[in-house]
Amino acid sequence: MRETTPRPNNRPIILPESGSLDNLVKPFQIEGMNVRGRAIRLGTAVHDIITAHDYPQPLAILVGELVVLSGLLGSILKYEGKVTIQAKARDQAAVNFLVADFETPGHVRGYADYKAAALADLGSDASFRSLIGSGGYMAMTIDQGADMERYQGIVDLDGDNLSDCAITYFLNSEQTPTALRLACGLDPVSGHWRAGGIMVQHLAHGEEGGPRLLDRDEQENWRRASILMQSVKSRELLDPQLDLDQLLYRLYHEDGVRVFEPTDIDHRCRCSRERLLSVLQSFPASDLADMVEEGRITANCQFCNRHYEFSPEDIGL
Repeated sequence: MRETTPRPNNRPIILPESGSLDNLVKPFQIEGMNVRGRAIRLGTAVHDIITAHDYPQPLAILVGELVVLSGLLGSILKYEGKVTIQAKARDQAAVNFLVADFETPGHVRGYADYKAAALADLGSDASFRSLIGSGGYMAMTIDQGADMERYQGIVDLDGDNLSDCAITYFLNSEQTPTALRLACGLDPVSGHWRAGGIMVQHLAHGEEGGPRLLDRDEQENWRRASILMQSVKSRELLDPQLDLDQLLYRLYHEDGVRVFEPTDIDHRCRCSRERLLSVLQSFPASDLADMVEEGRITANCQFCNRHYEFSPEDIGL
């Protein structure tokens, strides 16, 4: 860690030795407050996820934001594990469901299933609410391995955007006051997809379930931290020329912010030829025979869209 020159208010900005780049999550803590946070920026990781399926623009943005959310939550894991976030809409919605997951140490992937004609009718500026409709839900599942209990929380998709739904989840499921911003968009220079996000949360005293937000000073600290975070513009979250350290300095230099070592993020799917072959071999021979076309069985991974081909001999026909 390194410390910048103290300012007149004696609030230092403390940064790790390495600078910020794309495809990482940076944890931080605001000095003198029971407030912690994480900032994330994705470049190639989110671009590869979106372009693998060439999603229409409004859906691409939603997929990118969900991947960002999975990165923010997954990077909190202290042990090996996986965080999966699924947003499920009702049948009449243009988007059937979206899913993104984070697997330690930093692998993300995402996918969306949608009705192409219905989505096209909504146009390129379709809102979150028009894409998802009403009555859907979002499930967040945390799996920390065979020796740990799996946890799942569910919240209705009642917000005006994905951030609002996630904030409600934290408040209802974890009783954690949270402020959150998510962004995804096309870079005007490169034409590549980029995504970013920032989250701050109020900690219980000592992080051990002590009184929360009852003290007047604590209320004011949380109010200040969340208002400053909400001042972030989407373009700042996406700007490749503005690294995350600089962004956090802009927000919290008057208070002081301690920035910790980042978690690197990459797009990596868990599919493999061996895994898919094992799945196919579990089907009855009659079903496998029906899958054969022109002497091959073909399949695409839903997440990364990778194409696989097998001969009848490969699967034991």
